[in-house]
Formats: sequence, structure tokens, C-alpha cells
Amino acid sequence: MASFETSSHVYKTADGLSLGIDLLKPPTAKEDSVVLLHFHGGLLPEAKGLDILQDTLDATNWVNQNISSKIIIAGSSAGGYLALATAAHPSCPRPIAVLAIYGMLDPASERYVHPGQALMGPVENETEALSEIDAAMQSGQVLDGYPFPANLPTDQRVKWIRTMHQTARYADVLTRCPGLAQRIAEEGTDAIPEEYRTLFPVSFGLTPNFPPTVLLHGDRDDLVDFDQSSMVAEKLRTLGVDLWFENAVDQDHGFETKEGFNLDVGDAADGNAVTDSLRSVIAVLEKHASSV
Repeated sequence: MASFETSSHVYKTADGLSLGIDLLKPPTAKEDSVVLLHFHGGLLPEAKGLDILQDTLDATNWVNQNISSKIIIAGSSAGGYLALATAAHPSCPRPIAVLAIYGMLDPASERYVHPGQALMGPVENETEALSEIDAAMQSGQVLDGYPFPANLPTDQRVKWIRTMHQTARYADVLTRCPGLAQRIAEEGTDAIPEEYRTLFPVSFGLTPNFPPTVLLHGDRDDLVDFDQSSMVAEKLRTLGVDLWFENAVDQDHGFETKEGFNLDVGDAADGNAVTDSLRSVIAVLEKHASSV
């Protein structure tokens, strides 16, 4: 991090929270350089889906107006979903590319509308966890961040995430429409009310004009199914969107955070498959960046 100039900026104040952006800038960066705007997830269930999406749109517009109009919208896991949903929204400034890293991209897909599929093992007291989730939604105490848990299996928010997976409640929590996931499972995406369709970008937001997209996913991901990316890749290919889909072979969730990698695309290959995958993604993003 020593090679970056760092600064923090408030892009929005809402519900008593100052929502910020941390900016890391290379000292040699020119005015209107390309910005990679990376979204995180983790603020469900307190925040409503439409409010979260509005926050990411406001952040993108703030960067567009105050930092640079050349933006790559990116995110990992739930942040990958936000990157896709933000870029698909009609009011989003068009990015030069979208990067989703092992994104849980489609809350209307089979994985998220059929209950019974555990995450990191079954949640033992499902009823209690659902009551906690309901209380959090009703509390009005929206968070602007949450430290990464020291112990995933014992963390309360991780338990809520596991419960929402196990009970197929993501669509319900995003929209605040009880029973929506079940209706999607039974009736298809036509069951999604019009006012919430921006929260389902794979079903309603992908068009032939969608920005160039890079998807990176490990094929041994046990937290977000690999087909979340492969399915979106197939849909984007069918639409004729400029796509790069990088399969990180034999890698699981968060693989790129577990060790240091030499990502200089100008260096010789070092035989590390993860390094090669990451360099491929960077090379594609640099190609898009150099075209504007």
C-alpha cells in the first residue's frame, strides 16, 4: 500500500450515516485516469435491496462527477452482484467494463429460491435465526460496514447469511416481499413485481448493449456456485456482449486473497495457475482501459 496515496471521501449521507469511499491513487496517476470502483456486500438484512442499489448508483455517480468518468465497476461475492446490478441500471453512467469476482449474480436462480441447501453446514436453530433476521430488518439500524469475522462459523451475521441460503430467503429480504422466492420457484421471474426488477439484473437487466464484462470464478467454490458465473457468461455470449470468463481451476471462494501474487503482466509466467488467471483478467481490463 505504500505506493498509493490514500484518501477518504463522503459521497452521501443517508439515515444518519455518512457513506464513504476510500480512494487509493498511484502517485503517477493522471487526471481522469481509469478508476476501479469495487463494491462490498454484507449489509443485508438491515438495509433494503433498493436502498443498497441506490447507494451503489450514488457512489458511481459521485466518482463519475468528482474523480473520473472512466470507471470499471467491480465487486466480489455479494459485491459482484452489486456490480452487475449497478451497471445494468438505466441511471448508471456507462462504465468501460464490469468485473464480477465469484459473484452471487442471480437471486432468482435455482440455488436461491429452493430451500434446503445448506451453506458451511446446516444452521441448527433455523427458527431462531429467522426471528433474528426479521428483528434486524425491522430495527431500522442500517450499517455502513462490518469487520471481517475472525471466526466465520460462530459469527452472527454469517449465521444469518447461512440461514438465508438454507431457507431461500434472499429474494424476500432484498425486496421485503415475503414469499417471493417461493413464487419465483413456482411461477418463474414473472412473479417479481415491476418495482423490484432492477434487483434481478440477470433476469431483466442484461441487453446486447451491456458493457464489456469480465467474470472470474473458481470452479471449486463451495460458497457461491460456479454456475452463477458460467450461466451469466452464457447469457452474455448469446447477447453478443464483449465477455471474458476466467475459470480459476481448482480454486475456492476468496482464493485470490489467500497469498501474495506477482501480478505484473509484463513478467514471465511463473507456473502458478492462480497468478496466470489473475494476470489474464488484468490484461483484459487494461485492454478496455486503453480503449477510452
